[in-house]
Amino acid sequence: MQFARYKMFQFMGLTTFVTLILGCDSSQFYYQAAKGQWDILRARQPIPELLENAETPPDTKQRLAWVQEAREFAAESLQLPIGEAYTSFVALDNPYVVWNVFATPPYSMEGKSWCYPIAGCVTYRGYFSEASAVAYADQLADTGMDTYVGGVAAYSTLGWFEDPVLSTFLYADEIRLKALLFHELGHRKLYLQDDSVFNESFATAVELIGVQRWLATQQSSHQFEKFIERLKRKDQFVELVLKHRALRDSLYKSTQPSIEKEAEKQALINQLREEYQQLKAEWQGYDGYDGWFAGSLNNAQLSTVATYNSLLSGFLALYRKHDEDIAAFYKACHALEDMGKTERHTTLQELGASFKMNSLYSSISG
Repeated sequence: MQFARYKMFQFMGLTTFVTLILGCDSSQFYYQAAKGQWDILRARQPIPELLENAETPPDTKQRLAWVQEAREFAAESLQLPIGEAYTSFVALDNPYVVWNVFATPPYSMEGKSWCYPIAGCVTYRGYFSEASAVAYADQLADTGMDTYVGGVAAYSTLGWFEDPVLSTFLYADEIRLKALLFHELGHRKLYLQDDSVFNESFATAVELIGVQRWLATQQSSHQFEKFIERLKRKDQFVELVLKHRALRDSLYKSTQPSIEKEAEKQALINQLREEYQQLKAEWQGYDGYDGWFAGSLNNAQLSTVATYNSLLSGFLALYRKHDEDIAAFYKACHALEDMGKTERHTTLQELGASFKMNSLYSSISG
């Protein structure tokens, strides 16, 4: 606990210095970030104590036991640096812990970036208050930008603090809970400043590899089938969104006047909604993405999907190229650090060009 306090004070000291040189708006942002993180750290309850406590609900105990299993598996099978992460629990009053603000120009798919002392430059700005996130998004919208606010159930402090389990994601079923933990622990393994797409795609790859390996140890065919069905739906969803992201990118790079671009943009939004309904019909009415499609579907919203998935196939192809040797895979991923961002992305895109997600599904079910 003393180390955690030291880290917190170190972080707050850095925050104070940065806010002095960046001005009032940044001061308010870093204050809420430091306070939000500190509120979480001081509310932690050790998981072993909760498991021994007779007043802890049985369902909560079961899920906390899954967390312990996921930690052990992540360390042994995925060679992830777990430290003391996810050894404590925090109950929150909100459905999300953080709300991220995304923004793009109205006729561009290039997301706005924000730069921070620790995380580097990323394509979102996080708030511990939904109202604050919405207010900031409204400010950006007033300047003509497309904006999107998305709730986040979990995030990683990249090893600066020992992240706790949060009530915002403990509700998930066993596979989704373990997948989320593998994803967040993946950030502790490899994180490059100023490259959100690389970082999130890598962590998503670690998540899928982790679930693939964990499911291979299980004997439940029902779990296999359910997970594979979920993966296939997600793959189709991502494919649809990335297709429309490319269509818009092509439109915005054309020489058409803005008024025509706006009309075509709205037509593409309508087309995206229609194609989603067609996809739902293929899914026999599965409505798990209805909430997402209820949004404005503007540029900023589409950019959130690209951030997490654009380079995913490349990472999975790299894993397969190294015969699913996790140590060799990590070594190859670290080798990409020495490249410039453009070269790094191009390399992964070329690797992933011929990768078929079905090969991942078959390796799980086989």
